[in-house]
Amino acid sequence: MSDGDRDRLLPHAQDGIEEYDNPLPGWWVWIFWVTIVFSLGYWAYYQLGPGPSVVAVYEAEMREAAARRPAAPTVGAVSDQALLALQKSAGALAKGKEIFAGKCMPCHGDRGQGTVGPNLTDDYWVHGGRPGEIYRTITEGVPEKGMVPWKTQLSPDEIAAVTAYIGTLRGTSPPNPKPPEGQQVAADGSPLR
Repeated sequence: MSDGDRDRLLPHAQDGIEEYDNPLPGWWVWIFWVTIVFSLGYWAYYQLGPGPSVVAVYEAEMREAAARRPAAPTVGAVSDQALLALQKSAGALAKGKEIFAGKCMPCHGDRGQGTVGPNLTDDYWVHGGRPGEIYRTITEGVPEKGMVPWKTQLSPDEIAAVTAYIGTLRGTSPPNPKPPEGQQVAADGSPLR
């Protein structure tokens, strides 16, 4: 391209401003066209062809992240017998009562009678009445009902203490209890038929 072609003025002017016709460098135009062709091939491979979909990549990454995450305490890590034994420990019950007053009382009432959350003093349980099931409910929470998973804020020992304390509330008669919710269970936590 000669200097005469590069410095050619375009035949129009806007507000007295004239403009040169300076084409883009050839190498830049080729890169532009290569990126367009590449993007079409990329799109065809991942959207129409054998390439993994965005959903498949996401699910694979989630599986990898779950495999790397340390396992949370499970119900099996704390037995029903161990939690029932904690109900006889004055220290554990005092600790559980203190945590209950600070974290659980707004939803379950000061005596477990239930306000927003269910009544913890009757024989009806929404998520299981065995100590291990109560421990799991506290640990994992019930996000769809507004109960946060307490495993991130309380240690397993603190959750066990709260579980033991809740076990002592069963069978008490607080004033103005919330009506029964869930399934009726026996004192050992087994469902009644």
